[in-house]
Amino acid sequence: MSSIVILCDHAHPSGGLAKVAIAGAVGLARRGHRVHFFTAVPPIDPALLIDGITVHCLEQPDLKGNADRMQAALRGIWNRESARALDELLARCPANDTVVHIHGWAKALSPSVFPVCRRSGLPVLLTLHDYFPLCPNGAFFVFPDGVNCPHRALSAGCLATDCDARAQHHKWWRAARHAAGALAGGFTGGMALVTLSDRQRAVIAPHLPPGTVTLPIPNPVEVPDDLRDRGPAPVADNRNVLFVGRLSREKGAALLAEAAAQAATPVRFVGDGDEAEAVRRLNPEAELAGWLPPGAVLEEVRRARALVVPSLWYETFGLAAYEALANGVPVIVSDNCAAAEAVQPGGNGFLFRSGDVTDLARCLRLLSHDGEVQRMGRAAHADYWRAPFTLDRHLDRVEEVYRAALGGGLAALARLDEPAARACAP
Repeated sequence: MSSIVILCDHAHPSGGLAKVAIAGAVGLARRGHRVHFFTAVPPIDPALLIDGITVHCLEQPDLKGNADRMQAALRGIWNRESARALDELLARCPANDTVVHIHGWAKALSPSVFPVCRRSGLPVLLTLHDYFPLCPNGAFFVFPDGVNCPHRALSAGCLATDCDARAQHHKWWRAARHAAGALAGGFTGGMALVTLSDRQRAVIAPHLPPGTVTLPIPNPVEVPDDLRDRGPAPVADNRNVLFVGRLSREKGAALLAEAAAQAATPVRFVGDGDEAEAVRRLNPEAELAGWLPPGAVLEEVRRARALVVPSLWYETFGLAAYEALANGVPVIVSDNCAAAEAVQPGGNGFLFRSGDVTDLARCLRLLSHDGEVQRMGRAAHADYWRAPFTLDRHLDRVEEVYRAALGGGLAALARLDEPAARACAP
């Protein structure tokens, strides 16, 4: 039994990052570990209120929810309260039996937590749910142009690029926040980086100092216990392809709308966002369902002929794709994002060239043969369930990494058997 300190901006499942952090905390507590969940933003998820978990909540709003915009800007660059509270917590933790695991910091906790973690002398892991430790806007993506960004953080090229999704002054604020973290010792020194996919490892490699330790731990994919018994979805009977997620530039929703119109393929969008009007304009026949609860999304997936992941940015994992495969639904995925690793072209889906509407339309047309779609759905279901991304499998890998960290710090993590690590990767 060890002490684990988990850092996460939100104390509730505000998104995929927090959902993974909370599920991990609960799972580790149930395995007998002492878990401290250090967070800023209430409300506290009831799942965290169990024996074995102590929640330390600062009771602060996140950046977007703070009505005092000046306070939000200053606290986002350097949250003194989170640094002070974390310093006090880590000072009370047993030095030879505690691991610190950072999941999220960019929405509330701020870069102030990084020097505190380093000063503690405890082993520290940082899961890269996004790219904020290496890129001011967190995505290596130039949002106004819809292209990936090659620049190193705070380089001349980075500072000269108007890359923010909203306005240029937001980019300057993000650059100031990144500079504050860099001046305080940086975001990666003295810790191991947890990556979610091989694709992500390749994206970050040019941006890391030599000797940085990276370890693959894919996210868990939560599906109902009886899903395997339901078998593959009846995809040959289904007509529309499906998009699940935020309707935003980097997610490629408008690209899919245009490609579906070209291919005369019925398409349904589950989600909402700034690109909703562009989707309607490019494809007046598209169905927009808005956001739906998890159970309803699962049924949408099972009523789809295929799930499409048209992301333009470097997706870190691609949860929706794995959920579709678990349901026996073929996937069509951009070759630019991490979910491409799950695709066997012609086997359980297709890959298309990122940003290429004509190539995506070509893949959509390949779904016209019912027999082939049914074969791919069955193959997707069988392949996924041979090695599913369960929470237990995720926690097994997490505990292996924690044991190595406690046994020998970064040096021991660097020596973790690479073939074994690869076996855990998607």
